[in-house]
Amino acid sequence: MMQFLLVVVHYLVRLVALYVIVASIHALWNVACRAFAALPRSARCFLLTAFIRFIRWHVDGFWTWVQWKLWLFWPHAHAQDRQQIMKGVASIRWDSYGDREKEMVHVVEPDAEHAQKLSDAPPSKARTILYAHGGGFVFASSSVLMHSITCFCRQGFRVYSMDYPLAPEHRFPAALVSTLRALHWIHAREGVPVVMLLGDSAGGNLVSMAAALIMNPPLMRQFAAAVDEPDLLHYTYPRVESMACLYGLLDQTSWRGRCLKQITRLENFMAEAGISGALELYTNLDGVFNGRYTLMDIHDDIQHFPRTLFVGGSRDPLIYSTLFAHERLHASGFDVHCKIYPARHGFFGFPPQWTFGAWETDAAPTTELLAHFFGQSPTRHRRQCSNTLDGTSCCLAHKADYGEHALRAYDRHFAATGEGW
Repeated sequence: MMQFLLVVVHYLVRLVALYVIVASIHALWNVACRAFAALPRSARCFLLTAFIRFIRWHVDGFWTWVQWKLWLFWPHAHAQDRQQIMKGVASIRWDSYGDREKEMVHVVEPDAEHAQKLSDAPPSKARTILYAHGGGFVFASSSVLMHSITCFCRQGFRVYSMDYPLAPEHRFPAALVSTLRALHWIHAREGVPVVMLLGDSAGGNLVSMAAALIMNPPLMRQFAAAVDEPDLLHYTYPRVESMACLYGLLDQTSWRGRCLKQITRLENFMAEAGISGALELYTNLDGVFNGRYTLMDIHDDIQHFPRTLFVGGSRDPLIYSTLFAHERLHASGFDVHCKIYPARHGFFGFPPQWTFGAWETDAAPTTELLAHFFGQSPTRHRRQCSNTLDGTSCCLAHKADYGEHALRAYDRHFAATGEGW
C-alpha cells in the first residue's frame, strides 16, 4: 500500500512540475509580449523587420530550392486533391506583369487532356484564375505555394500565380496597386476577357479589394487619387466572374481580443500578435486612402461585387473577419457564400504531408469545393446554392457548417460536446 501511495505521489509531483513549467513559459511569453508592445513603434518595426528577413531567407533560399528541385516532382508528394503535384500541368511560364519590384507571375497551363474538361462550358465562362498568395504581406511567394494551385490545372483552368511587393520595404498600397496592374496585364497582354480571383490570407485581402475597386468606378477614382496612381483609371481590366477568399484579412477589428475556445489561450495570443505585427509592417504611416486597407473599410461604397465564396477555419482567429465580411455583404444583397472547416490558419497552403492527415478534413474538401465553385456558371450556381442554416446546399457535400451563423453554431456544438465537427 505504501509503495502504491509513493507511486501516486511521484506522478502527482511530476504533473505539478509540468504545470508549473508550462505556466511559467506562458507567463514569461505574456511579459515579453507586453514589453514588446510598450516599445516605440520604430523599435517594434526594427525588430519585426529583422525577424521577417530571417524568415524570408529561410523560405526564399531553402524552401524554394527544395520545392522546385525536389518536392514538385517527387512521385510520392501529392497536392490537396490527392494527385501528384505536377500531374496535368503542361508548362509553367515565368513572366513579368510590370516594371516594379516583385511584379512577376507564374503562368501555369493545363495539358490538352485536362483542358478538355472545360470544352463544354459557354464561351462567356471564365477559364482563368488569378491567384494571390498569403504570407501576412511580408513573406512567401508564388514559387513557395505552387503546390497549392496546380490542382486547378487538373480541372482545366489556366492559373496566373502572382508575386507582389512585400512589406515593410513596400507598404500599403504597393501590393494592391500591383494586383490591379497584374489584372490589367492579364487583360491587355494575355487577352483574357473574364477572370476568377483566388487569394488566401493576405492574398484574400488583395483580391477582394481589387475586385471591389474594379467593379466600382467611383471607388477606383477615390483610390487612384489617394495613392497618386492615375494610370489605374486608364487601365483595362477583365470582368471578374467570381472570387474565392480563404481565411482573408477582411476587416481591422472583429478578430482583435477574441479567445477561440477551440485553441489554447497561448495560441490565441500568438496568432493575434502575429497578425498585428504583420499589419504594423504593412500599413502606411501616412494614412494613405484614410487607412482603408481592408474590404470592410470600403463596404459602404460598394455597389457591385462578384459572386464570392468565403472559406475559413474555426481554429483561426481570422474566422471572425471571414464571417463579419460574409454577413455584411450578404445583408447588402450580394451573392456571397461561406464555408467553415475545423482548421487553423493557412491550412490550404501547407503541403498535405506536413499536416499529419488533417488535410483530409480541411484542405482536401476545400480544394473540391473550390473546383466546384469555379466550375459553375454564375446563374447555375446561384440557383443551386442557398444561405439556409439547415445545410440545404450543393456546397455541403463535406462536413462543415454553411452560412452567416457558422462559427456561432460551431461554438455551441463545441461547448456542448467538447468536440469539433
